Amino acid sequence: MERDERNDDDVEQDLTADQADRVGKPFGVQLGERLQRVREEKEATREDIARKARFFGLPWHRPTVGQIEQGKRGVSAPELLLLPLVYGMPLRDLLPGDEEVTWLTDETAVRGSALRHSLDEEPEEPSLPGPWHFKGAARVGRELIESQKKFFDALPWDAKVAFVASPDEAETKAAKRLDTTPEYVAYTARELWGQGLAEERDSRLADRPDAPASPRAVQAARGHITRTLLGELGPAIREHEKRRGQPHPRYRTVKTETGVRRVRDDQGGAANG
Repeated sequence: MERDERNDDDVEQDLTADQADRVGKPFGVQLGERLQRVREEKEATREDIARKARFFGLPWHRPTVGQIEQGKRGVSAPELLLLPLVYGMPLRDLLPGDEEVTWLTDETAVRGSALRHSLDEEPEEPSLPGPWHFKGAARVGRELIESQKKFFDALPWDAKVAFVASPDEAETKAAKRLDTTPEYVAYTARELWGQGLAEERDSRLADRPDAPASPRAVQAARGHITRTLLGELGPAIREHEKRRGQPHPRYRTVKTETGVRRVRDDQGGAANG
């Protein structure tokens, strides 16, 4: 069997999740099918293959070869490395073909072209998208997108990126008292004070000329400051929540005497600062 022709385009061909699920097969199944084709092309019997394998120290018998060809028995690393001697051809020619997709594990699929390429070239970290497909990477990507969407959906639609932050414990507790979301508390705190609720509370406590000394006095002072901060946050959060669920504003680009500006359609041409 002649060495399959490859080129960089084959190796770089993208592999989508749909393709992997639709046409991919487990590696053991594809390897078994290919070994069976090679054996039949050589007009060898399963017993012939088993006898030659035993010559190289593999404990193979005719049923063993049959189980491997049917994909019912996997091959170990030493067995894989000895296949070229048993079948009389390079290992790369015994692997799945360039256009075939094989599942190496339940999580990872790869095109045969990339699998063969890895035998000839220095291995490198697979890039995505590419000829490799990783269920884990796709799952993490979806979870990240979903978490980001949930996070930003919990903010006002005109939220400035500079004020967006993950809520801390203090802001999560404050959200329950203000009957809102932790994200609204975290965002509004940074919008009002330039820092989170806990940082603003500790900053005001440190600025007090009559700083309390005992732990009980410190706790009482922090509670008093927290109530003051919640009183400042409440009205601002309510203003934000009035816009909850409203459609995001639309912008358009207009030419002016001083250049090009973006204006909001829903504000009668008011400029977007």
